[in-house]
Amino acid sequence: ICVNLMLVSYMKSKLPDFSGKMVSIHSAREDSPCLIGDAHFEILGGRLFVVGIVPSGASARDWVAGLPTAFAWDRVQDYIIFDSAADYAKRVEMYDKKKKRRKA
Repeated sequence: ICVNLMLVSYMKSKLPDFSGKMVSIHSAREDSPCLIGDAHFEILGGRLFVVGIVPSGASARDWVAGLPTAFAWDRVQDYIIFDSAADYAKRVEMYDKKKKRRKA
């Protein structure tokens, strides 16, 4: 157990700090990224996971909003850190506006 705690401590010192941020995570074999809030790292079943809460607006009709979620860190392909849910929403809105202009 002592070695495991030392390993966890070392790993956490080398991992990104998602405190207070909104994180978009794209896992291997997934078509689109998922958004999570209150993200932090936990060891579950001997594997490192990013654990958090699905924020409102992150799923179709908010069917999973407010539920806990977890992503195996070794399966994360890429991630984007946003300052807040408002920052994420603002950037999505900018993207949507540019996308509409291209179609017109």
